[in-house]
Amino acid sequence: MASVAVVLGSIRPGRAGEQVVRWIEEQSLRLEGVTPIFIDLRDYNLPFFAEEIPPSMQAPTLPEAVRLRTNIEALDAVVFVTPEYNHSISGVLKNAIDYLPPATLKDKAVGLVGYSWHGGGAALGHLREIIATLGAAIAEQQVSINLGSDFQDGVFAPSEELGVQIRELLASLA
Repeated sequence: MASVAVVLGSIRPGRAGEQVVRWIEEQSLRLEGVTPIFIDLRDYNLPFFAEEIPPSMQAPTLPEAVRLRTNIEALDAVVFVTPEYNHSISGVLKNAIDYLPPATLKDKAVGLVGYSWHGGGAALGHLREIIATLGAAIAEQQVSINLGSDFQDGVFAPSEELGVQIRELLASLA
């Protein structure tokens, strides 16, 4: 059984990402051997990263940073779900990643899911670069969700094709 952290990179009220995470959880039930664990950055009180020593030299000791690191390290794989803000990932997601020592994601299987009016492509590209720097084993396949065509009146209505994509991504991580 593979445990997969599903990290939501948005803390905004009314965020579309929460529907995406719930859908990922539902899709994982269609796979044998995958257990998703929702990690909501809204539940972590991480101030802007301002440690004196970078995480590559010393793991941050801030209790919330330790809790995030411990929760991610305890799981077999990670799926980062990111909105696209100004052609990049959200500040809250980048800040959370900045608190992780490279060893947290080194060789860990990582999948990427992005959403925006253009499918989150720019954000996914930036996230891929950031995560690669930490030595993660990033899946080639990524899932892009369009806020226009994959949502109807604010409700996530994914196609079966998206379902196949996320199940393939999760299976590859497991």
